[in-house]
Amino acid sequence: MITFLSEVCSLLEAGEDIAIVTIALQSGSTPRESGAKMAVRADGSIIGTVGGGLMEANCIELGRALLKDGSPAAAVRSFDLTNEEAAKAAMVCGGRLTVVAERFGRSGNSQDMQGLQALRSVIQHLEKGSTCRLLTEYAWLAAAGQAEQAGQAEQAGQAEQAGQAEQAAMDSREELNYMRPVGHAVSISGGDASLRDMEAGLDCHEAGCRFTEGFSPCARLYIFGGGHVALPTARLARTVGFAVTVLDDRAEFACHERFPDSDVRMLPDFESAFAGLHVTPNDFLVIMTRGHMHDRTVLEQALKTPARYVGMIGSRRKRDALYDVLRQRGVSEGAIARCHCPIGLSIQAQTPEEIAVSIVAELIQCRAAE
Repeated sequence: MITFLSEVCSLLEAGEDIAIVTIALQSGSTPRESGAKMAVRADGSIIGTVGGGLMEANCIELGRALLKDGSPAAAVRSFDLTNEEAAKAAMVCGGRLTVVAERFGRSGNSQDMQGLQALRSVIQHLEKGSTCRLLTEYAWLAAAGQAEQAGQAEQAGQAEQAGQAEQAAMDSREELNYMRPVGHAVSISGGDASLRDMEAGLDCHEAGCRFTEGFSPCARLYIFGGGHVALPTARLARTVGFAVTVLDDRAEFACHERFPDSDVRMLPDFESAFAGLHVTPNDFLVIMTRGHMHDRTVLEQALKTPARYVGMIGSRRKRDALYDVLRQRGVSEGAIARCHCPIGLSIQAQTPEEIAVSIVAELIQCRAAE
């Protein structure tokens, strides 16, 4: 998410207007979960995705419409993928979802500036490793005039006319759903940091909607050893949303030229592999150094951390030999049982790239099991 928001803010700071579409509510089987985001540019190109297909195409058109001069700044729209609409969209998911779309820009008005500042604030919290919530208040546009009519009619004692106007106001929210943002606020969440971005929530009422989004930092993957399997593993893990750190004691293997999208740390030796690291229960550790002795050295330290996942590359024969040494050094069976070895899902992987797929698939499985 931090990559998505950073890219959006870069475009906004370059003077471009952007519409952000977010899945606010979701039930049943849908292409993406609540909280999924897509940024729409004026030319129709997108950053991120809300699930593809005709539903996403409709969201792109909605975003482009918000970017036109004089258009409303926000909208909410629901999709029913359970029957006829799903068939039209060639989507057989069978769920329902509601999206909130909002235009962000550099017009200089207070709401645009507040929106941009809110996005920047979310990025800052995530960079610090903090979970946070973004609360946006919206006021109805289409309903506002009709609600006013209802109030005037009621004052005039025209009860029936007032009821019809109120019903029209309710109907308009279900069909048109244009809004304007009236406030953005970012707050730090409690100590319930999760591995994935928290779900969004949408509460609509007479005057408008309150949209709450939760954000949490990416799960961090530490890869000990920068060899030939670490290359595709780091690259693939980054692609699926892990923040990756690669550690090695060889300068030619611990360099940004080799891992341009990862944090890289040069170690004096593997005895100091965890010096300066703050490993949390949300972190993942993968051990793939150049030798068994280094693997054992790192594994013994790794099993003392609260890491969510500890995995070590190698055969069962190597694993059994290392485990025997650890037992002799007083490491408990419970601690040893935490280690995933052989590492990765069993998919008959052979090449470094295939092995990386099996490892990252297991990381995803573990991350999703929270």
